Amino acid sequence: MEWLSDGVPALLPPLVGWLVAPGADPGLQLALTGAQAVALTWSRRFPLTVLGASVALELMLILVKMPVLVAPLVAASRLGAWGRGAHRVIGVAAVLALLGIGLPVTLVSLGDPVRVVVVYAAAAVLVVGFWAMGRLDGRRRDRIHELQARSRRLEAERELAERRAAERERTLLARELHDILNHSITTMVVDAEAGADTRDDMEETLRRVARTGRESLAELRRLLGVLRQAPPGHDPLAPPPRLEHLDALVAAIPPGGPRATLTRSGAVRQVDTSIELAAYRVVQEALTNVAKHAGPVDVRVLLHYDATRLTVTITNPVTSRPIGTAGGVGLVGMRERVGLLGGSVQVRAGRETFEVRATLPLREVP
Repeated sequence: MEWLSDGVPALLPPLVGWLVAPGADPGLQLALTGAQAVALTWSRRFPLTVLGASVALELMLILVKMPVLVAPLVAASRLGAWGRGAHRVIGVAAVLALLGIGLPVTLVSLGDPVRVVVVYAAAAVLVVGFWAMGRLDGRRRDRIHELQARSRRLEAERELAERRAAERERTLLARELHDILNHSITTMVVDAEAGADTRDDMEETLRRVARTGRESLAELRRLLGVLRQAPPGHDPLAPPPRLEHLDALVAAIPPGGPRATLTRSGAVRQVDTSIELAAYRVVQEALTNVAKHAGPVDVRVLLHYDATRLTVTITNPVTSRPIGTAGGVGLVGMRERVGLLGGSVQVRAGRETFEVRATLPLREVP
């Protein structure tokens, strides 16, 4: 569209000269206005030079008594829009100085001082007015470019924050899965050593070892590909939280925080430790977001078990303060954690309620 914004104003001098102010020599007038049109096409790159050329060509038109006066006004507007630094002021000041020099010459040659002064004053007002309109347009354009640059910068910062949040979540998940495997293997070793020492109920001992081994293999498949770097403050001896600990998490919310209600439905049962851990973290993060953004509101936490998946839904009413968006860093971490386990997280922000729903694949522990 750049060619359009440059080409249309450039057509004005010959068009106005032909329609409005036809001269005694149309060929000469068309040649001079055509030269102005060619000069105006370069006004974006060389606004000050184009203004000087337009004024010079207009003086030639005045000398042959075929003035058009359009090109200098267009060039003044383009100078205000595209000029840089002192060039903007130099250009309009030079035109005004030229008008000031021409005024006494015209008075001496033509007389009629009232008419001459009015014409020159009108020309000065038009030049300054067109220059000011161009300047306003240039400021608006610069502001738009500034906002676009800021938007791109904020978008890059948001992507970086999401990437870092995802990396932190992957690191935390890897360490927690590592702890799960550590506990499982420790249990296998203890069971095996106890069975070897006592030789009592070897069949039951071997079944326990086999069951724990199958769980460990399932967790190991989820662990592969996830970075293992311990986050600050991580305690490898602390057992990973499970869904049975959610009651304690809800009860530990301090006064003045969200009022949470925990409900379980479906065939409630024990499932893979990594699944329970991910579901626990989703509830924990969601309650933290509600406390931070909504304050003391009623929150409903629902755990629904079916044959193939576990659905965790956290719903709270929307207050005057925003709850957050799908681009929040905490929600990015949720998605990363759940996605690594083959699940998904959906966020629904309505007018009255805000809902976070996580769906995790479910395999019953044998």
